[in-house]
Amino acid sequence: MLTVGLTGDVGAGKSTLSKVWEEMGAAVIDADRVARDMWQLPDVQKRASERWGSDFFEDDQKSVFAKIAEKIFSDEREYEFVSDLLHPATIAAIEEIVKNADGWVVVEIPLLFECGRPKWMDFVVFASASAEKRVERNASRGWDAAEIKRRESRLMPRDEKIKRSDWVLENSGTKEEWEAKARELGNIFLEKERYSRS
Repeated sequence: MLTVGLTGDVGAGKSTLSKVWEEMGAAVIDADRVARDMWQLPDVQKRASERWGSDFFEDDQKSVFAKIAEKIFSDEREYEFVSDLLHPATIAAIEEIVKNADGWVVVEIPLLFECGRPKWMDFVVFASASAEKRVERNASRGWDAAEIKRRESRLMPRDEKIKRSDWVLENSGTKEEWEAKARELGNIFLEKERYSRS
């Protein structure tokens, strides 16, 4: 089995890479989805409610996640609280999924280096894009440059993450060019996975 971690800039095209690689046969694990599921656990809700109020989780899910985002991206103490609450459990849950997978596995995990690169992860790919491109791609989410900067303010500096990655893909062209880069690197991973089986 070959396990690849996928991280990168906000809005750099990680989801497109994952989609292409899934079409090439990879089992894709979305760490954000795993982390979101953690908020349904009674113990997690209990600890958060003790800090934020007993009625915090009474709104609809979209509103609850919006409130969580507002807290963690506006206050460093709240960011650290949520990191301690979710990150270890999320990584442990992903590891269990990886153990039961076969072949080539891709873990899309925006906070990979912030959580700590797991020993079972063979390679890390960093998806990179210019600030202008990222603002353009995040417009559909309603995020402007200030919002992207706010969300990235809690993260490890991108230069440091790039240095720690095994591959860096620059998303500077068209969607078709980005998909071509995905397939090119995907073929390398397929070859490595085949070699590991032999």
